[in-house]
Formats: sequence, structure tokens, C-alpha cells
Amino acid sequence: QYFYTAVSEPNQGLPQFITVGYVDGHLFSQYDSITRREQPRAPWIKKVDNDDPQYWDRNTQIFQNTEQV
Repeated sequence: QYFYTAVSEPNQGLPQFITVGYVDGHLFSQYDSITRREQPRAPWIKKVDNDDPQYWDRNTQIFQNTEQV
């Protein structure tokens, strides 16, 4: 599951847009408008680099496009 949150007036360093990904209730990835990159948040998801080297770049592009909407 992915959850998208947008804030119209962020303060205290909060991002304007954030996406978090969960599998079975466990956080595995995060994208936000400050870093502008999807990043792994669980050790096991880092293994995706071996199977699909473009995974992070592809998802980052999707979230950057969604952020604009």
C-alpha cells in the first residue's frame, strides 16, 4: 500500500508532499518533496537493487510526477 499526503502550508520543516509504502503493515519506502527521491526504509527492500536496478529511479519519477499533480 502507498499513502500520499500533501500539505498546503508546511511548517517546522515538514515536507509539502510525502509518500510512504507499506507491506503487511511495515514501512518499506518513503518519498518526500524535500529529498525528491524514493528511499528504502527497511533493510530487506534494499535487495531489490539486484533484481531490478532501475526500481528506485522509476518509482522516484512516478512520485515526482504525482507531486506535481
